[in-house]
Amino acid sequence: MEYKDLTPEEVEETLRADPAVFLLDVRTPREYVCHRIPGAVLIPIQELSCRLPELDPARPTICICEHGVRSEAAAELLIHHDFADVANMRGGMVRWRGERERG
Repeated sequence: MEYKDLTPEEVEETLRADPAVFLLDVRTPREYVCHRIPGAVLIPIQELSCRLPELDPARPTICICEHGVRSEAAAELLIHHDFADVANMRGGMVRWRGERERG
């Protein structure tokens, strides 16, 4: 099984169509505080393997980071652990033009 690569625009469409999608932000806490997609849950990439039990492998999950590199690694990790529906936001937050939260 493989993960999907989605553009930021496709991520926006997916989130509008299915609010149950889990948005996994794998950046650092500092990056997350600066700006994030509303509803995104922070689990830094270095903590992800230890925190997998917190996630639902049956829930559609989109991985995001700042540029799309760490989220690719996160998506690969989730697929390796039999998560059913995983996507990576290609280009990361630097390409995100949708709604953002700060603080």
